[in-house]
Amino acid sequence: GLDHLGTMHMRLSRRVVNPHLHARHARRRCALAIAQPTAETHAHLVRPGEVTPGIAGAEYAARRAAMASRLPRGSVALFAPAPLAYMSHDVPYPFQQAPDLHYLCGFAEPSCLLACVKRGGGDGGRSSGSGVDAPDDAEWLLFVEPSDPAQALWDGPRAGIDGARRHILPDGEVLKIGAAPTALLRILDAMDASRGDTAIRPGLLFDVDRNPQLTAALRPVLEWCKERQLRVTRAAAHVQPLRLLKSDAEAALMARAADATAEAFLETMAASSAAAARGGATEALLAARFEYETRLRGCGRLAYPCVVASGVRACTLHYMHNNALLSPGDLLLMDAGGSFGGYSADITRTWPLSGTFTPEQRDVYSAVLSVNEACIAAAKGDGGTSIASLHHLSLRLTHEALVQLGVLGPGEAHRVSRYYPHNIGHYLGLDVHDTPLASQSQPLLPGMALTVEPGLYFPPDDPQLPAWCRGIGVRIEDDIVIGSDGAARVLTTRAPKAVAEVEEAVRRGL
Repeated sequence: GLDHLGTMHMRLSRRVVNPHLHARHARRRCALAIAQPTAETHAHLVRPGEVTPGIAGAEYAARRAAMASRLPRGSVALFAPAPLAYMSHDVPYPFQQAPDLHYLCGFAEPSCLLACVKRGGGDGGRSSGSGVDAPDDAEWLLFVEPSDPAQALWDGPRAGIDGARRHILPDGEVLKIGAAPTALLRILDAMDASRGDTAIRPGLLFDVDRNPQLTAALRPVLEWCKERQLRVTRAAAHVQPLRLLKSDAEAALMARAADATAEAFLETMAASSAAAARGGATEALLAARFEYETRLRGCGRLAYPCVVASGVRACTLHYMHNNALLSPGDLLLMDAGGSFGGYSADITRTWPLSGTFTPEQRDVYSAVLSVNEACIAAAKGDGGTSIASLHHLSLRLTHEALVQLGVLGPGEAHRVSRYYPHNIGHYLGLDVHDTPLASQSQPLLPGMALTVEPGLYFPPDDPQLPAWCRGIGVRIEDDIVIGSDGAARVLTTRAPKAVAEVEEAVRRGL
């Protein structure tokens, strides 16, 4: 049993004569294992100096400093983790950290709380004279679950106090999560007492709807604010503007995610034609193939559940049943993305399972492709272009295309949304629909990442449509990042979308 294996290991270890190998094993034994990869335990994923793959500790510290500079004096900002979710009594869904907390410190455990304390000028803080303090006047605290050997037997080690201080927040204070209510009340009391005759009153920034269990645990803190008639405002409103502008390191991770996703599309397109020709295969086979190919290329998970919609099911925008049989005569719309280092890709391609578009399919596909390419060409950081303006452009171009197809008349622009009901795109980053509080009317700036995804969806039972196009659904989606020169860099060029390239990619499987 286990004793026998331990004895064998001891005997074998005495035979090791290579001193470098022995030293390497010794370093591994000294490495502090925590619940997420580190450079010490997962050198194949995390390089020295990085907290998470591709993002250095110095960048996380700079993000916290930028966040602190946005806060008013005399405020406490709390960043909650994502709640645990269970698919049955005691079977959890895979945990994915809340993006705001991840952005600020990279901590991956579910039971935690990140706090930024921005003291007022009356309690020793150095005022900048502009209503906010310098970033170094802010204190960061991370509340975590302590290490527990009994728990580690079942779930693996936690970071604990020492691990979180060493790997996550070396420039702040790390405390037990159970101490959070008391510690925060003590901080708020001290800030309130030290303000003297100043107009600065303690303020709390906390997204109370993020984690209901944590919100309930912090009820004493919320009651403290209520008793003093202090308004609790959203912390996310301060961090999401920072998340909106990607650093070079973030853009590199997004490029890796896009490359892996595009290559997975190529393999899935080839597999789809063979599966359809063979018969008996469902859309789920392609979803599985896609996930396998993304993980093979380093993605840790999918960015979102795959949409694999064949035939008329492509007219359902977020079809996720993926259980229909593949038929060689159908188009297949696939909307899927991998996540690399926590950053999402989001690609949609539509292709004929036979390897050849019918004339009707090609006409609709070419109309969508022309809108996709025109909107990408118009995307730029020029001080005036926004996602909203790109959407207005896409509506006009789609109407022109529908007139050319004979689907709508020149005076029927109001009917475009019947067949193109969604926006041209959304911001992209740690979330697939990233920074939802950010306005889509603001001008595009260097560092912004977004999708461009026009589409046409012709329901099979719409009597106002010509018979030839009923049941055809097409969407083409690419990911772009606005560069420092204001030009759009397309991250998803490896995924074919020209008609001839799409047909060639699908025919590879035949």
